[in-house]
Amino acid sequence: MKKLFLTAVFALILTYTSTAQDSNGYVGVSVGAVIPFGDLADEINTGLELGFINAGYRFNETWGLTANWGQFIFKDDKKLTIPLGTIDQAISSKINYFAIGPMITFGNFDFKPQYAFSSDKTKVKITSDIEDLDIINNDSSIDVDQLWILGTTYNLDLGGKFGLAGNLDYVFIKVDGSSKYHNLLKVSVGFNYRF
Repeated sequence: MKKLFLTAVFALILTYTSTAQDSNGYVGVSVGAVIPFGDLADEINTGLELGFINAGYRFNETWGLTANWGQFIFKDDKKLTIPLGTIDQAISSKINYFAIGPMITFGNFDFKPQYAFSSDKTKVKITSDIEDLDIINNDSSIDVDQLWILGTTYNLDLGGKFGLAGNLDYVFIKVDGSSKYHNLLKVSVGFNYRF
């Protein structure tokens, strides 16, 4: 039993070292879904995540730094039918972010807790077939007080300098004037170049 255990530990260590990432840095892009949780799930639909720049640099096999610039996009259409006619409401919201934090690497797996600087832009468009109805369309923004990302990435080598990244991130958003955090789950796939 002891030999079997030692053989399994040795195989695990061998696998760990043979799959360690050879590159120090990477830069890439990603796309995925942003899924709201809790109270936020009642207010908005699943959105789109665009990772314009996903970058990282490893100081050694375990420790590094990551920086990500991206955008969450949410759209919601509602239709209200009343005896006089219908009212259509289209809402689109974009949260832009720049996140930075440490990167802890274990083989092909990265753990990336990050703080993000962010802004929000929301557009509301209302149309109606009801006569004499005053329509108010507006663009507004809310201040995102805090945005934290607990990120995880599994890296897959495509050969040479290129790779794929599977990302699963838990996002905490706190809006200015609110005392509670809203939660999102970000699931995305990325393509990166390693140097």
